[in-house]
Amino acid sequence: MTYDRFQLLHRHLRLFDHTKFSNDDDFPIIFQCVELWSQHIQLATTELCDPGSHLAVDEGMIRYTGRNKQVTYVPNKPIDTGLKVWIAAQLGLFMRWIWHQPGAKYGPVGIERKKPASQRGGRKGKGRSNQRRAPNEVDEVKEVIHVITEAGDKIMALNSTQSVVIALINLLPESTYHVFVDNLFSSPDLFRSLRQHGHGATGTARPNCGIYKGLADAKKADKAGKSGFQFNEIKVIPTADNQVGRLDILPDNSANNLSSSSLGQSDRLEG
Repeated sequence: MTYDRFQLLHRHLRLFDHTKFSNDDDFPIIFQCVELWSQHIQLATTELCDPGSHLAVDEGMIRYTGRNKQVTYVPNKPIDTGLKVWIAAQLGLFMRWIWHQPGAKYGPVGIERKKPASQRGGRKGKGRSNQRRAPNEVDEVKEVIHVITEAGDKIMALNSTQSVVIALINLLPESTYHVFVDNLFSSPDLFRSLRQHGHGATGTARPNCGIYKGLADAKKADKAGKSGFQFNEIKVIPTADNQVGRLDILPDNSANNLSSSSLGQSDRLEG
């Protein structure tokens, strides 16, 4: 399509009202352009399709090669340049998604971020409009969990990436879900939080995500073929509160760390 033809079509067909844009750093104009259409598609999806109990949460890319500050480059992806979104999906169908702003001080749109120490208490930038968009269901999400320890009830906050999982599940019809994630999200804290919300979770885990030290050491030793595991051996180590199980599996001489939470009040592990 030529530039002139695009301009002719754009003159008569728009998915947004450009007179209602607000100068909001937390919700860039490029996302405001498609927000109404995006919300309509998400709501229609769950009206036409009743989601089952098993869901996957992951990041996704929408191809976009234009000039915009919200363009993200993610190497080794089938679509490595474009707009990044956080998605809750089932059987290839996207049920809900949240936009992502690149940059250290930004992140998932609507998820409250912990500001770096250098930015706390600073002055607001010049020229910033006082107009704010109306908050939607995912705005100001700050997920905290209560963990019972020997010293008492301890409150722990999830980071913005982990909070995405909670925010996406909260946007879906109320039900009990089992969420599958990769090692970008997995941590015992996230899985405790999901369990407190009545959901289960399973996912691969990084050695530094807070899993049992013995499994993390086995992962490192496995690079030299010295993990000490037998072929197809599985080890399960629950957390101290027995809310999350850590598993290490050796299917093909390659240790994979998994975290799994159980549903309800039972101590059943699912992996």
